[in-house]
Amino acid sequence: MYISKLNRSRILGGLLVLILFIVLAFSLGISCRDILESKISISLLIKDLVISFLRVTIIAIIAWLTGILGGYLLHHSALLNNLFLPIINFIRHISPFAWLPFAIIWFGLGEGPVTFIMFITLFFPTLIAASDQFSCLPHEYLDEGHVLGASQLQMFLHIELPLTLPSLFNLFRIIWGLGWTVIIAAEMLGVSSGMGFRLLDFRYLLKYPEMLIYFIIMGFTGILFDSILKVLIQSYKKKL
Repeated sequence: MYISKLNRSRILGGLLVLILFIVLAFSLGISCRDILESKISISLLIKDLVISFLRVTIIAIIAWLTGILGGYLLHHSALLNNLFLPIINFIRHISPFAWLPFAIIWFGLGEGPVTFIMFITLFFPTLIAASDQFSCLPHEYLDEGHVLGASQLQMFLHIELPLTLPSLFNLFRIIWGLGWTVIIAAEMLGVSSGMGFRLLDFRYLLKYPEMLIYFIIMGFTGILFDSILKVLIQSYKKKL
């Protein structure tokens, strides 16, 4: 019964996605024939998809690792917390798109501003979330580690990190999804490849069927990778 309800829910969800595409296509005056006759290059599409995917994944990993380290330091140092937390909260509440003109001035056009925008988008939420995760650890484990004479490094490697890893993996899943939504705007900063660059090019050329195809590919790629991460995280939790 549960499986049947789950399948019905998935079918309904798929139908809602299909309706969304139909409404979007209709609002742009695009027919199924226009989409089928669009002269889109499959090799170029794959290239753009891979480049955007790598940009998001690499920057997400860097932001995730540095955010975990920064969150750990904020949690354990009252001085750093009091000194930097107001600045961190100030910056993280500014839209990443507000930094676009500054990124261009500082780094010019190309990979520099893309990396900058993506990093500040993903780093600060990770920093705050990681700090909160370290603050929520069960005190009995920490007390036992202190009683046994564990050093700060041993506490981190053998107690704090293993206890927070499932939540931190979920955090990576969240920030990757956030990065996948931001990459479109970031890739409009002078790079010559990627999904965002190609969508901007299609917009200038009024190629709306091609834009819709890229939209569909972006959405399904995000769903696929999110599902893969979810399965990997669940597998890791089962081994604990």
